[in-house]
Amino acid sequence: LESELRNKHIDWICNAKVDKVEAGMMYVTEYDENGQEKKKHELPFKHSMMLPAFKGVDAVFGIDKLTNPRGFILVDEHQRNPTYKNIYSIGVCIAIPPLEQTPVPTGVPKTGYMIESMVTATAHNIRAELDGKEPTEKGTWNALCLADFGDTGVAFLAMPQIPPRNVQWASRGRWVHLAKIAYEKYFMRKVRKGISEPTYERLTLKAMGVMRLKK
Repeated sequence: LESELRNKHIDWICNAKVDKVEAGMMYVTEYDENGQEKKKHELPFKHSMMLPAFKGVDAVFGIDKLTNPRGFILVDEHQRNPTYKNIYSIGVCIAIPPLEQTPVPTGVPKTGYMIESMVTATAHNIRAELDGKEPTEKGTWNALCLADFGDTGVAFLAMPQIPPRNVQWASRGRWVHLAKIAYEKYFMRKVRKGISEPTYERLTLKAMGVMRLKK
């Protein structure tokens, strides 16, 4: 990511918190690896975009043993809440503990294929419960992504997404940009047809060692 930013003449500041934003000026404090204040920045701008930290929705916020302090749903390895057994949760709303303590607290990213594996496991587990059985399926949480940078991009595969990983591969080039366009059309066709994982897709990914469910 730093390489791509550098190529496009974009500056960046790591380990930083936004103190306040005024008309045309953003005030940011940068921290060192020990969490100590390193430098204060005054960043003038004509156009800015802020992405605030994710948190849970008000409807479930603060429910004991259902959510963590940020409002994310607590789940076990089968995507089910350990306390409220009739509640399953998937995607960006689940609580995943951070890998390590960082100067500025961060969350664990949740990517598309990782979420698809959660969905598949959840669907099988709900079916099992309806049949009077206990949930057994677990999502692989693998990450297979095409990151499009407009004229180029990076493709990467992480198995599983959260370290320690068995596989970590990445490739870059204009082909990723074109692949992203093609994948968008392919994905929308899948949605319209209501088929989440066509046979040819499953077999192709299986040949690469990428599967939704743990075996």
